[in-house]
Amino acid sequence: MSSADPTLRVTVPGQRAGLAPVTRAQVQALKRHLLDALRDLRAARRPERLIQRRAAEPKGFVAQVVAAGCRHYRGSCCMAGGTHAFIDERTLARVRAEQPGLTVRGIIRAYVDAVAPEAYQGSCVFHGAQGCTLPRPLRAELCNAYYCDGLARLLKDGAAHARTVAIATHDGEVMLVHRHE
Repeated sequence: MSSADPTLRVTVPGQRAGLAPVTRAQVQALKRHLLDALRDLRAARRPERLIQRRAAEPKGFVAQVVAAGCRHYRGSCCMAGGTHAFIDERTLARVRAEQPGLTVRGIIRAYVDAVAPEAYQGSCVFHGAQGCTLPRPLRAELCNAYYCDGLARLLKDGAAHARTVAIATHDGEVMLVHRHE
């Protein structure tokens, strides 16, 4: 990295699964999961205690790098999301608190409407070609707060002096993100 044009290197894991249409069975499994989580929420003694605050979103150039990094390596961290997307009663407690007018049917519709038409095979139903199709307010807090090691280091250390960030996958694929001012 030269002082004239500092370039920061970030390494992210990659995944190479292909895209496939989300099946009706996957959508039905998501609906069942949501209904179970809503039942758990209704059974909670103090549902307001389940509410988790959403993690702050990165800002500025770092946000641009994080978004590009997640798109570039195609979200290997999302592979465990399946048809549940880590959504549980805590997620739904926050959704209900932030959108109190939303009915059970409305909650389920919001999630089903956000399912990716095509998702990475064996991954989360919201894991589409351009990243997560689920709006941040509906995501599980795990999804809002998690960053792979490379991006977590970038968030911790920042990119204050970097004009360019080279995002590399473990298999050597590299993408450059340039700061525009």
